[in-house]
Amino acid sequence: MKMATDNGCSLVVRADETAVRNGFFNWTNVIEVVNRSLPLSRRSDLSSYRFVIGSRAWVRTNLIDLVRWSSWEYVLQGGTLEIDSFGPFQVLWLHLIIDPAGGEIIFGPKHSEAGLILIDITFGGPDRAAPFSLIFRGNETLTASYDSDTRITLVGLLAGCEAERDCAAWAVVRCDGDPYGLSCPENWQQGGEGTDTSPLFLKRYRTQTPENGVVIHLPTRTQQTGRPD
Repeated sequence: MKMATDNGCSLVVRADETAVRNGFFNWTNVIEVVNRSLPLSRRSDLSSYRFVIGSRAWVRTNLIDLVRWSSWEYVLQGGTLEIDSFGPFQVLWLHLIIDPAGGEIIFGPKHSEAGLILIDITFGGPDRAAPFSLIFRGNETLTASYDSDTRITLVGLLAGCEAERDCAAWAVVRCDGDPYGLSCPENWQQGGEGTDTSPLFLKRYRTQTPENGVVIHLPTRTQQTGRPD
């Protein structure tokens, strides 16, 4: 099923995938259209499904609304995913693929009844180069870490972080490797030659406008590696 409006908004529902483009989409409305469009036999089991946020699409949701659909595979393909923190007692995990077209994830300010979310991202392109941004609204500072032993990068709410202002974060973004180029001498924290501990690299991001939050852009491939492709 395909729905389109005069202003170019597009929502296409298929048996294995729903894709949105060119407009603002409320998550509740999206799910209503998906349920109306799919046959009953398919609606009875949507544990395995794919949701594509395409070019110039803006999708807004919250942790409560995502609970039933956390097993889906999400794809950023040039759009924006905005997630509100409201979700008391909720701890979610999402898998998100970053298409070469990129996009952005916006985490809203932390509510008094905020839940927690871990977003595990992978990159659709082999060189991990995409115009991709993370926005943490309401944060004055934010910490990102790269563990050279596990080769994992974490951005957001980090366990054991001493920065009190980072506590405004309620989300963690995880990815393999060091796409943010954190493993440089100025970010070195521990380990190294003559020790049994692998180096840990931490970088603090700051904002001048807390209402807008911390914005972290994925570096170009040259910035990630320190050399041209």
